[in-house]
Order: sequence, then C-alpha cells, then structure tokens
Amino acid sequence: MKKTAAVLIAGVLLLSGCAADGASTATLSLADTKSSAQLVRNTISGQISADITASVSQVSDASETCDGDPQSDMRLWRSTALTELTPEAAGKIDLIQQTIAGIYEGKGWTSTAERLSDTSTMVTLENPSSLAVIEITATTDVDGTGTGSTLFVDIAGPCVKTDGPGSDELKQLGE
Repeated sequence: MKKTAAVLIAGVLLLSGCAADGASTATLSLADTKSSAQLVRNTISGQISADITASVSQVSDASETCDGDPQSDMRLWRSTALTELTPEAAGKIDLIQQTIAGIYEGKGWTSTAERLSDTSTMVTLENPSSLAVIEITATTDVDGTGTGSTLFVDIAGPCVKTDGPGSDELKQLGE
C-alpha cells in the first residue's frame, strides 16, 4: 500500500510541476497518470465558480497512443471537461482564463496564448518539471447574448509504458 501511495504521489508531482529535476516515468503506470490528470483537470475546473457555471459537459478520461509509437505500447492519459458559463459571465471569460493561467504561472509554469479564431483563444501551460501539458480554450458567444461561452480544459499526461492495446491494465481502466 505504501508503494502504491508513493507512486501516486510521484505521479501528481510529475503532472503538477513539483517533481525534482530528472523525473522519470519509469515507475509510473497509466493508472497513476490517470489519477493525476483527473486531479489537475478537476482542480482547474473547480476554479470556475458554480455561480457562473451553466453546465459541465464533455467530461472525458481516456488513454491515447503516444505519437510515433506504432505498437501503441506507449500511452498517455487525457482528461477533459467543458464548462459553459452563464450569459452574465460571458464577458469575463478571458479574465477567468487569464486568472487560471496566472495561478499556474505563479507556480513556475509558462503560458502561451494562441488566438484560434475571432471567438476562441487557447492558453497552453507547460512546466519543465512536469510531464503534463495543460490547455485551456476560451470560446465566447458569437451572437452577443452570452449564451454558449465556454472554457474547455484538456490535460495530457506523460507517455508511459503499458502492455499495449487489449491489455489487462487498459481493461481495468475501462478501455
């Protein structure tokens, strides 16, 4: 039990950017990165006040094959959530996105903002001490009513070695 707790704590530290230099995924399982990615996603989503949340949808958790791995043995865990804001809060969406990014910047993360369209901006958060990448996409309504303004949180954990597609490990994770 102590070993499992230690590995889980290491996973959270790797994803949150608090790990020591030279951190490795050698001791992490996909289950460890799943828990950590979900925790980070829930923490960020929890920064959005219930008072301005109209709904939360597109909550997903799944593993993906890492780029460049034809055997699909190297996988990462992705956790997402889409929060639709109330019409009254739509005008504050950029501020909410910048505030969340600022919290992570204060912890040593760097943020890069990219304008995706006239109504959408994505902030990517990275930390050299973390193996995770955080993306927060803010989309404003197009009709001016405030309806449909959303924040999409996407956490991609580190690539870890698995037993591949169809393995017991993936089955236990609901894959």
